[in-house]
Amino acid sequence: MSDRFGYGAERTVANTIQNDLRRELRALGFDAFDARVTYDDLYRRGPADADFYVEVVSSHAANREIGGIGTGAGPIAVEVAIVVARVAAELRLYDGRTLDVIERYDLQKNNTAVVPTAIGVGGRSVWAAIMLPFVQYGQYRAAAREVAHQAAARIAGR
Repeated sequence: MSDRFGYGAERTVANTIQNDLRRELRALGFDAFDARVTYDDLYRRGPADADFYVEVVSSHAANREIGGIGTGAGPIAVEVAIVVARVAAELRLYDGRTLDVIERYDLQKNNTAVVPTAIGVGGRSVWAAIMLPFVQYGQYRAAAREVAHQAAARIAGR
């Protein structure tokens, strides 16, 4: 995995695609493993003991709220929103002996859910709200899992 996936949502998406793709391919009968090298490293040192290589070339994760509502009762308030998470990834399938590109896959999945986005607690003179951005990572992971599933199905020719 490249260092360009070093931040937040992109890192989550890249890790999820990588791990779930390996698991999906194993379930389909492939002997899938993490080569622990980038394509550039593999190209410099030459092919190893694999029939094929799969590279996650890029991934993109974005989300947006398309509506929300907040409500409070006494000292507690909650905000919920409809959040759309979009995950897209480009994967490349290489021949294990020649490192030639066999296929490119542009995959994407949108995931929509109603999720809590903030919780507030307070009283007459003090009020505090906590935003819940980590909830959106669950949205990313669900969409990334579907992208990995799509990739495994395409690689297996299904």
